[in-house]
Amino acid sequence: MQIIEIEEPGKRDLQEEIVVGIDFGTTNSLIAYSKHNNPQIINSVGKNGLLPSVIFYDDQLEKFLIGKNRGEKKSISSIKRLLSKSYEEIKSTEVLDKILSDFVLVDHTSSMPKVTFGTTKYSFPELAAKIFLFLKEHAEQELGTAISKAVVSVPAYFDDASRGAVMLAAKIAGFDVLRLIAEPTAAAYAYGFHKKSQGAYMIYDLGGGTFDVSILNMEAGVLQVIATGGDNLLGGDDLDHILAEHIAKELNISLEPALYLKAKELKELLSFQNSAFLNFGSKKFKITREVFENLISLLINRTIKIAKDTLFDADVKLDGIILVGGSTRIPFIAQNLIRSFGVEVFSDIDPDRAVVIGAALQAENLSLASIRNSLLIDVLPLSVGMELYGGIAEKIIMRNTPIPFSITKTFTTYADHQTGMQFHIVQGEREMVQDCRSLARFELKNIPTMKAGMAKIEVTFAVDADGILSVTAKENTSGIAQNIELKPSYGLSQTEINNMLENAFKNAEEDYKIRLLTETRIDAQNVIAGITKAMNETPDILNINEKESIMALINSLQNIIYTNNRDEILTKIGELNKSAADFIEKHLNSGAKSLLEGKHISDI
Repeated sequence: MQIIEIEEPGKRDLQEEIVVGIDFGTTNSLIAYSKHNNPQIINSVGKNGLLPSVIFYDDQLEKFLIGKNRGEKKSISSIKRLLSKSYEEIKSTEVLDKILSDFVLVDHTSSMPKVTFGTTKYSFPELAAKIFLFLKEHAEQELGTAISKAVVSVPAYFDDASRGAVMLAAKIAGFDVLRLIAEPTAAAYAYGFHKKSQGAYMIYDLGGGTFDVSILNMEAGVLQVIATGGDNLLGGDDLDHILAEHIAKELNISLEPALYLKAKELKELLSFQNSAFLNFGSKKFKITREVFENLISLLINRTIKIAKDTLFDADVKLDGIILVGGSTRIPFIAQNLIRSFGVEVFSDIDPDRAVVIGAALQAENLSLASIRNSLLIDVLPLSVGMELYGGIAEKIIMRNTPIPFSITKTFTTYADHQTGMQFHIVQGEREMVQDCRSLARFELKNIPTMKAGMAKIEVTFAVDADGILSVTAKENTSGIAQNIELKPSYGLSQTEINNMLENAFKNAEEDYKIRLLTETRIDAQNVIAGITKAMNETPDILNINEKESIMALINSLQNIIYTNNRDEILTKIGELNKSAADFIEKHLNSGAKSLLEGKHISDI
């Protein structure tokens, strides 16, 4: 058997240039590079290589300070949560609004709100770019070479808008992003090549501001994500907020930003000891691990439920759980995972560094210097498809399909001499378009005039490795084509994604009944239209009694077509088809005779 080496497109053009891996985190950001499969963290960016993802503008120095002054007024932490969010989303989400409590949002009528630093307005991608630029400059200084290419990690459940905002921030900072890699996938990449693990593993990633869970098959250099889940508005920051609110209540003090830092410090102490205390001015506060676990139990149980739902989607036997994210150092989390899933929990690699290590290894794998031939497969988090006649949502690429992926389906016209076709691209798991999210609309024009059903329009859906979707429609005989790339757009929050999945599961049976009813109504309309058209084209075939009998059945079907009784509609369709069967046969024979009459066999 011949072994064929498959390389990433464009790999030969990278020469020996260093490609870095970046973990752009909610709490901390890291940058690393790998050579000969030996990943190295760029430590100069901050303590132990962890750069706090904080942006602060010093009015006196008139410049940005990155990674400093967390908790102070006019500083922004957790900017990752704000990427791609609209003004309405920020104002309607308490956690997001709290991040910007010291700022006034401007340009709130546009799709990209801004805040003011100094005398300049900045969008959130522009501010996030400051963090990317800081990482880039320190990496170039430490490695002694210019760096322009990177693999950047993103939460697995980031939608197109958020992924695009991350890419935009990196591009503003001067990076060419070769690949967006899901954070859990990056962690699995690190474990897969360091531990030689095989089997089905869950990546439980509780970072500062996001929670991701992925189920992956890991074997012989192939990592395939088979299911993902998560919540990008849930993370370690929320644990800090819960604890800070408890402290404020117990000590009867105001809930100020500095208190969140104290709460974070207590949380970290309780990860290694059974009790901890801190001074708050003249007051002392002591808390036990047991009390802390009771405070956070509801939130942790929420992550466990998401993890169970994702495992249910994957439908595999779990071999182990890999912990990622600084918050997973809390012993309560590992204990609950073991109790809930009954498998071993791994935390061999520093949970703060697992993602950037995997990103750096993938970056090396994409460069010419790579000595490992490997394949990494991610998945599409939500199904995408298009609207059919009657408002039916036809799924073209199913949720959890490995990407990159491409599929072509053939559609046709529904009316005679139809010269255009409108396409409505939707995203979601429900059966009807009204219950899904609209992604885009476009039109294929100048289709050659033909009878209904004769035109063949090939529609290709393609999702690239970054999860960006493009749709191409092409009419075969004329070659006329139309393409649209579904670039990031605002409007879908992570909460909405979770709600879409939950609603799809809850309403699956009812949705299916509605789809069947709609399809049956469309079938009835087509039968009526077809028989009526045939009667108009060949009126002499039927005698008066036959015509009246068929018309009575048509009227009877039309009277019930919009009722909810599908069985009765099907019965009426059957009666009409049976009554008109002889007429349709004669009609078709008449049409065939007119086409053949007067022609030699050689002309046919």
